[in-house]
Amino acid sequence: MKEGRAPSELTRLSQFMADCMSVGALRGFMYFSVHIRSREEIIMRVHRDRQPQSTERMPISSTTICSQAEKIQATEESKHMMASSKDNIDFPFDLSEESLESDALGINFLIAGYPRYRCPYVWLRTDHNSLIALGPNQKMEKDVPLKLESVDCWRQFDIRPWDVLVEVICTVLSPPPENPFAVDYAYFDKITIEERVVLTGAMLEFLRRVYLRHYFFSDIVLSDIRQLQRMHFRDINVLREHQQNAGYREPSAA
Repeated sequence: MKEGRAPSELTRLSQFMADCMSVGALRGFMYFSVHIRSREEIIMRVHRDRQPQSTERMPISSTTICSQAEKIQATEESKHMMASSKDNIDFPFDLSEESLESDALGINFLIAGYPRYRCPYVWLRTDHNSLIALGPNQKMEKDVPLKLESVDCWRQFDIRPWDVLVEVICTVLSPPPENPFAVDYAYFDKITIEERVVLTGAMLEFLRRVYLRHYFFSDIVLSDIRQLQRMHFRDINVLREHQQNAGYREPSAA
């Protein structure tokens, strides 16, 4: 009997970008947002104005990401997350290179999976000087990808987009947040109940997959999952009751 072949790099890269597209349809994170620019590119925007409070937790290391990926490699099922389509996304800002470079409220990263490279890479697209120490006569080469261990070990381990997001967030924000995927509940309070049912359902599926990665903050993720579940099913019950009440209305007299 022939042994099952490991998926090719192009197949893995295609799955990685499919996961990126799913994350790009999510909304409601506290410290960052992700936006789809093309089938091969997403923009990760880390919010400058939402610095986490000081914490005694140890920041995550890239070695930890690779270690955990090795332990659970080939055990996480590949399911597509419930998410809104790209056509329904309301981009909050221009995703052109010029706009990303001049963004005063966010630090932008390009995460791309180009088939010719057979591996995902991350490029910094704004605020180069404050994040990377350069000598007096040095210039930042914007087309050189960032050195990230989650990307470096992608060929050896089952690295997912959220592994890369964790490393970027914990590198950029000081101090690193207790939970890089903290939920912005105020966002969900501002949208309609119909939108909230869809987006909380998508967020729950994403957080479930994050929880299965066994990060150091998994207990906090589990707490968010429980809170979002209560919100999600409460809204479903409200909509169901509304539909039932509308169905029992007597027809108006002719």
